[in-house]
Amino acid sequence: MQQMLMLNNRPQDIYRKQDILTASPVDLIIMLYDALKRNIIMGKRSITNKDVPGAHKHLMKAQMILTELINSLDMSYQISEELLDLYEFALKSIADANMHKDTEPLGPVIEMIDEIRGAWKEIGSANRGMLENNIEA
Repeated sequence: MQQMLMLNNRPQDIYRKQDILTASPVDLIIMLYDALKRNIIMGKRSITNKDVPGAHKHLMKAQMILTELINSLDMSYQISEELLDLYEFALKSIADANMHKDTEPLGPVIEMIDEIRGAWKEIGSANRGMLENNIEA
């Protein structure tokens, strides 16, 4: 318990928590994509290094992040249906990679995540630009 308390008081943990608490909704989504990609890459590396428990841990985290992204979709928008299809593809690919300890299915998922993250980054930049213009007016 005391070790857990110490972990939560590390400067980088405090900074990360503050970063999350002050982030915009778009920035939170971008953070999820970053964590998703990071876990897939770490899972891929673990598979390559024959670290089965490490691969399982990271790929399960990636699946949990995707599940959270799915749960946050507002299905009243057409784009949500398209994102759901992409997320389901990613979930299946990651599950296959984890089950068979095969890195091949992960490459297309990483590329897809990069593309979607880039689109969210553009949305975030456009929103910040509009906010700045409103403040100046």
